[in-house]
Amino acid sequence: MRHLPLLLLAVAACDDPGATPDAGVDAGVDALVGQGSEPVGDLVINEVAPRGAGSDWVELTNVGAAPIDLCGYFLTDAADRLDHFLPLGGVMPPAPCAPLLLDPGGYRVIQLDNTPIADPIDPLHAPFTLDVADQLHLVTTAGAIADGLLFLYPRGPAEPADVSLARVPDHAGLFFAVAPTPGAANPQELP
Repeated sequence: MRHLPLLLLAVAACDDPGATPDAGVDAGVDALVGQGSEPVGDLVINEVAPRGAGSDWVELTNVGAAPIDLCGYFLTDAADRLDHFLPLGGVMPPAPCAPLLLDPGGYRVIQLDNTPIADPIDPLHAPFTLDVADQLHLVTTAGAIADGLLFLYPRGPAEPADVSLARVPDHAGLFFAVAPTPGAANPQELP
């Protein structure tokens, strides 16, 4: 019975029109809401620009202490469509792939410009583009997901493309709408 006054106070606070809205429910479009999840592996999607000037692009980074051979990875926006896989080493498995290393702390920007896969494969141009609501996945050649992002880009088709979705802090955080920094560090904190 002694907890009843606290319960009544909590219920009354929920009905207060001046109370702070629940994030994501009534917060509005301009609220700082992160997307995705923090990375768990060493090769990560670090920044995505689905509506930039020119083609869409994605930035990958190596957050580990050793170089990563990109021959072991694919990039895709549709895991169920084989024509939407880009082999990051530039060779389709099981063909031999000369090591293509991404150094620790290094960045790799890939244009998502609908370039068809041809021989030789250009690992800097993907056979797909992105929509304002889409997904990207890094998949190992063994079929494991190394990193991924399901996103809703904060700009509509008629708005200027003046932001990207980037991990904040760089290499580690969730994805937030910030000024684009392809091939360079993202902000360490939100403005």
